[in-house]
Amino acid sequence: MHQDSSAVIVITVILTILGLMVGYSVEGLKSNLQSFLIKQLILICIGGGCFITLLFSDYHNLFKPKYLWFISLMGFWGLVAVLILGESRNGAKRWMDIFGIFSLQPSEFVKIVVLVNITWYLTRFHNKLKTFHYAIVFPILLAGFYCFLIFLENDQGTPMVIMASVLCMMFVAGIQRKYLFMGGGLLGTAFSLAIITKPHRIDRIIYTWFPEWDPAGKGWHIIQSLVSFYQGNLLGVGIGAGEQKLDYLPEAHRDFPFSIIGEEMGLVGTILVVILFFLLIYYGFEIARKSPDFQGSILAIGITCMIGIQGIVMMLVNTGILPVKGMCLPLISSGGSSFISTMIMLGCLINIGFQEVRTESASYMKAIIYTNQINPSK
Repeated sequence: MHQDSSAVIVITVILTILGLMVGYSVEGLKSNLQSFLIKQLILICIGGGCFITLLFSDYHNLFKPKYLWFISLMGFWGLVAVLILGESRNGAKRWMDIFGIFSLQPSEFVKIVVLVNITWYLTRFHNKLKTFHYAIVFPILLAGFYCFLIFLENDQGTPMVIMASVLCMMFVAGIQRKYLFMGGGLLGTAFSLAIITKPHRIDRIIYTWFPEWDPAGKGWHIIQSLVSFYQGNLLGVGIGAGEQKLDYLPEAHRDFPFSIIGEEMGLVGTILVVILFFLLIYYGFEIARKSPDFQGSILAIGITCMIGIQGIVMMLVNTGILPVKGMCLPLISSGGSSFISTMIMLGCLINIGFQEVRTESASYMKAIIYTNQINPSK
């Protein structure tokens, strides 16, 4: 097994264990321990099953027309269904109740749909990416279609992460920088308009940076999150001994898991998480660089950026640098849909690494030649 793929597997296991510890600390000690363990076991079995399946399935199958159409339509109808039948939580309509047993968040799986579609597009039309329409208009419309439906759920964080990942994929595909700057400018303008048209979003930004202006109101979450890191000091107060999760930090297991780690595992724990995510990004980029073909390189970049950007954003949110987003810290936050979709992406990423092992150096040279043909300027 290649060392890059092995490293990603090890990182995945460690982050999953940390996620179980956070979940146990927040949920397991407040509710029935047996029900918590059963829930986590089911979740790990589903996520692990998807991970192993994608691990040993050729990622090229995702781009066959029947599978591409299937996942694209499933993503579309999932977003439509949640807008019609979904339940609202904290002002957002992102979840669907399935038979009263569990909740499903379609937008988490749409991340995979967008990555596969954009990879297919950039590979299929690579010879036309020098023109403005093929380089910017069509891929942004393709990804923007799904992002718009997610935005209607009152979710701004997920579309932001998706579009940032798409821009990274387009950059690696060799699209001219001037087009990328134009696309980034258009997206930045769109997100800025989305913020200024909703006063509560402006307040969220202001009170993230100046929480002391309203410590008992709009600045409460950020202050309590920072208190978690302060109380944790160097080594933390111990797993399960944290106090901030006790009604001080709402949705602590989902929105503030990094803060819980900071309090209960201290600075050492937070540094470990940061290192793990940066190592995941590094080895993901290595898998992309060594991929046997252009398609694998683009998909690996997209997966790595999707998980890496979301992880970095959530850590910055928990430390009071970015406003609170309704997203999960990959593999650590207590969110079933997020965990399963992340495991699917990681399984696919490792499979790309396996392909490089099977085909060895000849395919690596082929990938280099193929990439240079697409982007001769390199």
